[in-house]
Amino acid sequence: MQIRLIFHVLIFLAVLLIFNSHHAFCRVEATQSSDALNQSAILLIGDHQGVDETDVQNAALLVVKELRAQGITIGDPVHEVSVSATVYRVVLRRSGEKILFRLSQEDSAGTTVIEREVLLADIEDIASSTSRLVLALVHREPVISPRSFLDVGVFGTAGSPSNEVFFFGAGFGLSIDRLSYSVDITGRLSSADTRNRNFYFHSMSVGGRSYLRKRNRSVYIGGGLGMMYTEYSQTSGVLFWEHTTHYQEKLGMGVYGVLGIEFLRSSHNRLTLELRVDRPFFTLESRDVMPITLGVTFSVGRLSHLGRRSLF
Repeated sequence: MQIRLIFHVLIFLAVLLIFNSHHAFCRVEATQSSDALNQSAILLIGDHQGVDETDVQNAALLVVKELRAQGITIGDPVHEVSVSATVYRVVLRRSGEKILFRLSQEDSAGTTVIEREVLLADIEDIASSTSRLVLALVHREPVISPRSFLDVGVFGTAGSPSNEVFFFGAGFGLSIDRLSYSVDITGRLSSADTRNRNFYFHSMSVGGRSYLRKRNRSVYIGGGLGMMYTEYSQTSGVLFWEHTTHYQEKLGMGVYGVLGIEFLRSSHNRLTLELRVDRPFFTLESRDVMPITLGVTFSVGRLSHLGRRSLF
């Protein structure tokens, strides 16, 4: 009964997490509608010396798409501005074999409020760099290209084969990050030790996550495959006369699924709240094994500040 109650609480938290994200998305949509009643921002195609006009138009359209994804109401690219409005300016300049890709925000007086830029190895790299450039501009962050993140977290677990309904564990891992997805290598250690019942669950897994939005805060879903070890034992007796009456252990493969939300995605440090279900392909004799964990993970990124260096 207690395990079932904890399971229901975890499911409720997961539903609340999804609702929070949906509510935030609705607020963004409402903001967009309100902005549309006023005056949209304008994307201005600026200087593009040495760059083909078609490539510039394609770059501008990609910027428009990413700005709209950030909740900014903006019209199609133009070459001239005849009204007073917030202006986003795209500049592309060829410098030897490389291309400077700059995005700036200007107020109605033509004064630059903020700008970000990257130096690309080739014109084809614009498609993969636009999201990072827009995200950095909108959230006032440096233009960064995360290569990897070191993840450390703690979590509570329910659903073990022991009588413990809730116990704690720790996790660690490495994440290779992109804007829309990440590849994860994770290790998790958890145990429940009581007077006469002990349970251990350890796993090492490889998987991935897919982010639902390219925002500073985004819900994600994911899963993967891993090697999982479980151990369960019962003891009887008192003090120094205790002895093991029942012992089980197994090592084998399994799968896991995750649902979570990640914060500060444009920063070099991130925070995630995650619900995870591990499902081994085996059981402990008559006991099923399916730990359900709710945890918090802090990630520290190893980053490359692009500035005037090549993205690739």
